[in-house]
Amino acid sequence: MAKDKINILLVDDEEALLDSIKRRLQIRDFNVIAVNRGDKALEVARLHPIDVALVDLKMPGMSGKDVLLHLKKDYPWMEVVIITGHGSFDPQNECVYDQAHSYLGKPCDLDTLLRVLVDAYKKTVMNRLHMSPKEMDALIKQEELTSPREVLKRIKEIDQDGQ
Repeated sequence: MAKDKINILLVDDEEALLDSIKRRLQIRDFNVIAVNRGDKALEVARLHPIDVALVDLKMPGMSGKDVLLHLKKDYPWMEVVIITGHGSFDPQNECVYDQAHSYLGKPCDLDTLLRVLVDAYKKTVMNRLHMSPKEMDALIKQEELTSPREVLKRIKEIDQDGQ
């Protein structure tokens, strides 16, 4: 695992989508571990430091809902983003889904995905360091950051300094 990169756990049973998202995130300086099953995701989380999980809702075997519940139980500070290709999904109908950071429909445009991952990582760091949004914003705004990459880099520095 690269210490200077944000570690994303990507879980989806659709191999083509898994590979596409992984490549797109890696060229934007994320470290991505991609797996195609929920049980593999839990194994990866036990073995590697994960900052944010991006989890497909509907998968054979262990569902995204089960992965969400296990990750939040074992790593309560970790933010989990649910992705789904099922338009009829309504997180308000399931009480456990309030544990997810956010929900994205498939396909999702890259700018939206990046924005959500940056926000989820920021929240993960705040959770880990018991920091308020106001404290985090003050640390980020100490410098003039002009790009999402610079913001991510600054949040990673805050994360490393706080641990």
